[in-house]
Amino acid sequence: MFKQIVFILYITLLSACDSQVNVANSLEKPIKADEAVTKVEKVISPRTHARTQARTWSEIKGSGYIIALKLNYETEDGLPRSGSTSTYHRELFERFAQNKGLKVRWLKVASFTSMFNELKLFNADVIPRHLTITKKRQQNFNFTYPLLRDREVLVGPVDTPKSASKTILSNSDEVTVHLPANSSYIESINNVFPHWTVELLPEGLNSEGLADAIAEHVIDYTVVDGFSFDVLNQYRNDVKNVLTLPRGIDLAWAVNFNAPVLLHHLNEFISVHHVLQIREPNRTIDFELLRKNGLPLRVITRNSPSTYFLWRSKLMGFEYELMKKFAKDNHVKLEMVVANSYEEMLQMLKDGRGDMIAAGLSRSAERSKKIAKAGLQSSIRYNRVNEQIVAHRDSAAINTLADLKGRTITIRKTSSFWQTAQALVNDYGVKVVAAEESLSSENLVAMVDSKTIDLTIGDDDFLSIEKSFRENIVTPLTLKESVPYAYLFRAGNPQLRNYLNQYIRKIYRQVFYNVVRSRYFNNKKRQIAYKKASISVGENLSPYDDIVRKNVVEYNFDWRLIVSQMYQESNFNPKASNPSGAEGLMQMLPRTAKELGVTNLHEPEQAISSGVKYLNWTRDRFSKDLPVQEQIFFSLASYNAGYGHVKDAQRLARKMGLRDDKWFNNVEKAMLLLQKREYYEKARFGYVRGTEPVNYVRQIHQRYLSYIRITQ
Repeated sequence: MFKQIVFILYITLLSACDSQVNVANSLEKPIKADEAVTKVEKVISPRTHARTQARTWSEIKGSGYIIALKLNYETEDGLPRSGSTSTYHRELFERFAQNKGLKVRWLKVASFTSMFNELKLFNADVIPRHLTITKKRQQNFNFTYPLLRDREVLVGPVDTPKSASKTILSNSDEVTVHLPANSSYIESINNVFPHWTVELLPEGLNSEGLADAIAEHVIDYTVVDGFSFDVLNQYRNDVKNVLTLPRGIDLAWAVNFNAPVLLHHLNEFISVHHVLQIREPNRTIDFELLRKNGLPLRVITRNSPSTYFLWRSKLMGFEYELMKKFAKDNHVKLEMVVANSYEEMLQMLKDGRGDMIAAGLSRSAERSKKIAKAGLQSSIRYNRVNEQIVAHRDSAAINTLADLKGRTITIRKTSSFWQTAQALVNDYGVKVVAAEESLSSENLVAMVDSKTIDLTIGDDDFLSIEKSFRENIVTPLTLKESVPYAYLFRAGNPQLRNYLNQYIRKIYRQVFYNVVRSRYFNNKKRQIAYKKASISVGENLSPYDDIVRKNVVEYNFDWRLIVSQMYQESNFNPKASNPSGAEGLMQMLPRTAKELGVTNLHEPEQAISSGVKYLNWTRDRFSKDLPVQEQIFFSLASYNAGYGHVKDAQRLARKMGLRDDKWFNNVEKAMLLLQKREYYEKARFGYVRGTEPVNYVRQIHQRYLSYIRITQ
């Protein structure tokens, strides 16, 4: 056995250079591993500090910066490698800080021990790196929701025999693994292979330094995470993966126990990050290929009372309902993608982040020229509106266009109403002011209502909604009549154009169209009800938000996801039940709830507790096999259809050449096939009504995206 070794790491740390230690050239007289660690720790002593607890979120926000820890060798030098976890976490944390209006102050330390000590001494706010969540660490620190799921890799020299993994497992007493002191992998080895020998190296060695030691036969084996090994494998061929350890690991960021608000903001940010990771890649394919491949039609829109909104957690809107029927009639799934502005909608369509735009956009000669230059086209008209002046009822009367002289119209330059307003300047002496592009039509009408601005312009459909609950708003003049509204799509998608035009010809001014249009624009009672119960920024998503927030903490779920699932299950009705015997807000079977310690499913606290516990149980059964961002979709499908059916769908997906670790457009396709005899006869758990879990997961996910937008 190679004798215990020490690396002159502290000499490097004392120098101005931050480059990593060359292991093979750093050998001196061997000393005990604990002595080596002591020498390293003397280099960075605990800082003088006056704090006795972690900075509060208010203090962090007030200071304008957040303090984060990283290791000395994690510099910006060197060629960035795809898959580098250090770079991944650093960039992601910078994004979090920017999102919260903060600067990052990086505090460099020599080792993991120093890193955790600095956090414990309240000299930093967070450790944003790939930290394995271990029981020992959880005794001293809080961890965020997992960012990544990985496997640990036993790394050895390239001349290791092919049979090494079998030999190691069958004759494992001879295996000696060298690991940096305080590495989380020590706990992994002791748990999984307690008969292996672990020898300690000084802290501060990264995967590169460990690989050097193996390549030069200083040590035989070490352990790194799979991401780090993938990076090594990109540019060196002198080490190899001898064995992938069976235990999956969760990687997360660490904060102190007494920083709950910071932890909350980090967790919400990470939840959104996971959602964005699973979005469909950009694509510009035409409609028939999209449908053939089972891909969703991605419709770009905006969040407004006349297009797409949440009402009592139900997705609604004139544009949404028309698109939902179009998708259903043409046998495709629907996904709504919300943009913040007209320019953003156009850019998203050009980039392939959506397939079309349905957002109440007028089709004018001026706009048609602009979109043609951008490679876009419009459909035939699917609606007609009148453009009207919006004024406060107490302002000077406007009976004719001449009465507009000296008045000021405020409108966005990207709005179709801009050209209408400009036409009034020369002929009628109107002043036109460009509004900030971030201001929506609703914002501008509200500003007229509060007398912040004089006048604006809107279409009569939208204004019928606004006037239903704003008594001070009047529309004294119509500027343009029968203005056509159209859908937009890429010029290179003629099939989508044809399908949309056929659909418009079929429904325009027919029963379905008239009913939907009347629901949103002609029924004052409904308009008021929708407005009052619409969920907007800063409002509760459900009557049970606080109960959900409390119950998800232990299980690392985003509370907004659970609320979305709750609506899907029960419509927020605590007395809900179904023919199969499921009860309560989360529609649990009483026998299952009893196993989870719950006795009264009609009591909201118990009902929500049982649902969260059961969803966590289904997730745990998948967690070793799936990326973090995919776990929740498989868990939801299992909650709805049962774990066995989802495993059948995974097996079928593999046989079909699909990804068995991705739900959307992969395992969900196989799930649909399990409704057919030729497939379910060969499945272990037999027939499943596959459309139910597929729709269940998609609808919860779509609503969850809307919740995220509202609560960010």
